[in-house]
Amino acid sequence: MASIRPVVLSGGAGTRLWPLSTTETPKQFATLVGERSLFSLTLERLNGTEGLVPAIIVTGEAHVDLVSREIAASSAATGLVAVEPEGRNTAPAAIAAALLSSDDDVLVILPSDHLISDEDGFREAVGRAAHHAGAGSIVMFGIRPSRPDIGFGYMTLGDPNGDGYLLAGFEEKPSLPRAVEIVEAGTHLWNSGVFVVRADALIAEAGEHCPDVLAAVRSSIPSQEGAIVRLGPEFTSSPSVSLDNAIMEKTARGVVLPVDFGWNDLGSYRSLLESLPRDEDGNHISGDVVASGVSGSYVNATSRRLVVAGVEGLVVVETPEVVLVIPIDLAQEVRDLARRFESH
Repeated sequence: MASIRPVVLSGGAGTRLWPLSTTETPKQFATLVGERSLFSLTLERLNGTEGLVPAIIVTGEAHVDLVSREIAASSAATGLVAVEPEGRNTAPAAIAAALLSSDDDVLVILPSDHLISDEDGFREAVGRAAHHAGAGSIVMFGIRPSRPDIGFGYMTLGDPNGDGYLLAGFEEKPSLPRAVEIVEAGTHLWNSGVFVVRADALIAEAGEHCPDVLAAVRSSIPSQEGAIVRLGPEFTSSPSVSLDNAIMEKTARGVVLPVDFGWNDLGSYRSLLESLPRDEDGNHISGDVVASGVSGSYVNATSRRLVVAGVEGLVVVETPEVVLVIPIDLAQEVRDLARRFESH
């Protein structure tokens, strides 16, 4: 029986949900949906899975205290917290976790800021993916597109491979006309950002396709390991590169499993609105809000009374520091607005 090791990646800033999500408190640690943080839900997502072994969490120094508090309140077993001296994207993070694992561990590499509503369905999909991973494949979960969306990456399906497909390529955040073509063709799935792979297979592929990343990460692993493993300064010599770009666009081992377990990456206010309960006018309203004639909107007051009237399709977010008002159709621009606000 394979050992299933969750690898929780928690290094992102999540500024597409600014100002609810900030560099100091990214969205994975915020309470955006329900009573618990996305990080907590992710950490416990595989509880009850056969062969489960303690998780590895990869995070940055600025978030170690937040991670430690989440671990202390969680029912999930955590083995190590690997601390990056500087974020270098998902490839170095995942490779660090692989080097800190046993060779035959099946790693389930999880973004910590996604929402999955069907936990049983997710665990079932991991079980299927583990069979592919045991044969040396790198498995990605693909989501059937519900609409043309320029905010997602699309995976091209190749030949059938058991209950999945060989990975034939990527199209990252296409133009809207191209996204319409992709969805109508039915030959692509959204990239969920979840990977299932044996540790030794990931290391081998890194050695072939991104040896500079592997060398930098390997040299950063300290000789003495405790519950918190602080990666050395050598880590920062790695290129900043995603796992998709560094390995998946080049590998011949890629397999895509189509899944349907209620996945939402909460990558924009539109995604957040779609994941939350809405009133008869299609709004999600929280906090001390007086609303009249409002429809299709996300309205959130965190510290004072907010009055909104006669609008449709807006994001209105009030925090002690700033008030954001933007059409929900322009929600992908929030990241740039956050950068402008921070540099003002």
